[in-house]
Amino acid sequence: MFFRSRVAAEAAALMTYWRILRTCRPRSLPLSPLSSPSSSSSRTLSSHSEFIMEKERGQWSAFVAKNSFSSSAATRRELNAEIEEEEEKHAHQWMTNNDLKLELQQLFNHHRYNNNKNNKNNIKNAASTKSEPTTGAQNYTTTKTTKQKKNEKKCVVGNVPEYICRSSSFSSGVATKKECDDATKTLVVAGRNEKTRSESDLLGELDTIPKNALYGIATQRAVDNYPITGVKLSHFPEFIRALAFVKKAAATANFKVGLISKEIFEAISIACDSLLDSNEHHGDFIVDVIQGGAGTSTNMAANEIIANLANLSLNKPIGSYEIVHPNDHVNLCQSTNDAYPTAAKLAVGLHHEKMVCELKLLIQSFRKKGDEFKYIVKMGRTQLQDAVPMTLGQEFNSFANSLESDLAYLMKNVNALYECNLGGTAIGTSITAHKEFSKESIDALKDLTKLPFTSAKDFVEASSSTSSFLLFSSILRRIALKTSKICNDLRLLSSGPRCGFNEIDLPAVAPGSSIMPGKINPVIPEVMNQVCFQVIGADAAISMASEHAQLQLNAFEPLIVYNLLNSLDSMTNGLKVLREKCIDGITANEDVCASHVNNSIGIVTALLPKIGYKKATLVAKTALETNKPVSQVATEVLNFLSQDEAETLLNIENMTGVVAGDKNAEAKRNSYPKRGVDIESPQSAGGDKCNFWSYMYPPERQLFQSAGAM
Repeated sequence: MFFRSRVAAEAAALMTYWRILRTCRPRSLPLSPLSSPSSSSSRTLSSHSEFIMEKERGQWSAFVAKNSFSSSAATRRELNAEIEEEEEKHAHQWMTNNDLKLELQQLFNHHRYNNNKNNKNNIKNAASTKSEPTTGAQNYTTTKTTKQKKNEKKCVVGNVPEYICRSSSFSSGVATKKECDDATKTLVVAGRNEKTRSESDLLGELDTIPKNALYGIATQRAVDNYPITGVKLSHFPEFIRALAFVKKAAATANFKVGLISKEIFEAISIACDSLLDSNEHHGDFIVDVIQGGAGTSTNMAANEIIANLANLSLNKPIGSYEIVHPNDHVNLCQSTNDAYPTAAKLAVGLHHEKMVCELKLLIQSFRKKGDEFKYIVKMGRTQLQDAVPMTLGQEFNSFANSLESDLAYLMKNVNALYECNLGGTAIGTSITAHKEFSKESIDALKDLTKLPFTSAKDFVEASSSTSSFLLFSSILRRIALKTSKICNDLRLLSSGPRCGFNEIDLPAVAPGSSIMPGKINPVIPEVMNQVCFQVIGADAAISMASEHAQLQLNAFEPLIVYNLLNSLDSMTNGLKVLREKCIDGITANEDVCASHVNNSIGIVTALLPKIGYKKATLVAKTALETNKPVSQVATEVLNFLSQDEAETLLNIENMTGVVAGDKNAEAKRNSYPKRGVDIESPQSAGGDKCNFWSYMYPPERQLFQSAGAM
């Protein structure tokens, strides 16, 4: 029931019985929008003692009458006694409306009843907040004028959100802000909101916790203390599930060693399952991910929410903690310093699976493009200068191979996260924990998650160590660096279209300029670049946080966990966008690629086995000066080669090895000079021995042959 105290009852009555009979209203005051003219409107409070709530426009009404008030103005006691019965009947229909407050202020400008100043301190300490209109009054609406809105008052004293101010000495029909503020110091009507509850801790009582919130006082204090990033724990559902896994494993261990009853164990298990099976209660994890206390607020949020869910399953009200207590049961044999990092590692392990999936799909997309472009010859480049020919397929396959090596590294080293210190409690000495708790809880965690959790060899060392986080972050950084490099290449290869490389076309997803018509920018690789920059920066922050551990604890694990989870989120989303909106839609400009090869000086390298470095240099120089093709210079201008020799040496298949894997690959390779390496086997090109020396000039080749190098 609303407003139990006598003072609160007064406030509720004054706000609820908002229509004082028109006989109590002076002529000078405006009528309420819901009132109708009456011949008795000239009567005053001093001549009448009836207080009537009239039912107008579908609103509820109540009637309070007193013929024996001790004076023309009812005393507090007389008024309270009269309205208390009606309060019980209509509590569910009370309204706190700004128009009501305004009208009451207008009435109080002219009338006041006796006030007991001894209650002043109690009134100020009562919290007053808006309560939502219930079904009995949900259709209540009024139209407020601009002047009325301007004159609405919200007087604040300490932590009290709103008050209705009243005084007999206001200068006008509507109180000014200053007058209302002054009046608040001596005359305040306040009522406690039914939607809040009170809990207490070491620092005292806190009465601003929402009544139906699953969290408790520790969470509420964290919300008040850490409005940092605006990113709540609920943003990372894997973290919440990880906390539930850890708490359920701990409850299982405590039950096995006989520290909690079966009733409490089952209640905690049910609560944890509700967090694991759906996101329904994840919204109560409202703590900011960045917080002081090495994650204590996160751990206590989990303890409180799980305790309240457990008590609800036992038909106990939220906040009672009569059977299941956040500290004594949910957090039994644990500390934030072992429960939080264990849950954090599990969260990263759970979350990384999404990124692994997207990384695999991206690698597959590069493979498909590599197969699609395997016969398209283009120029390779070193230091942005022409190098030697290659295929576009080889380039895209190299992208896939680069990421594939990191994928294997990521999947292998994630297991380092599954070494935990659960049971080490505060600093690794296992104080307050049962001697079998660590083993039982880690075994339970393995069974619940199907992951290879192991116990740390040294709990004291593990309490302050973040080495597994550092390792995982470094792998993310490595993937980000390579992915960013690939995006740089895609932007270069698609540059143009007329004055750049223009060897590939990226899918057009948006107009590129607000001023340059027809321009299309490589926006998807650009956004992926930025994701990678963020991950690299996060790794730097994680390194700093890891280094700043002191003695037996690292107080900065919340920053580490937030950056890891955020990096995983960003990379997962970025890799998906890169694949779907860019890689899958890339097309090749084969004619442009061929033109670059035909006009390149770089293909002169293929002539080395036949004419040597010095003559090849002369061919390149002459081709540059005369702007003639390399083949023409080598055959017609300098006469170093015959036409057939030039065609054989400059054959595209010979220069790129694109025929590798074809049925006639071996026969065709045998018709060309030995190259030393090819796609099929870097170790043996067309023979049992390495033919690297085929690039050497005859004297050097003979020297190595005589030494048995061949």
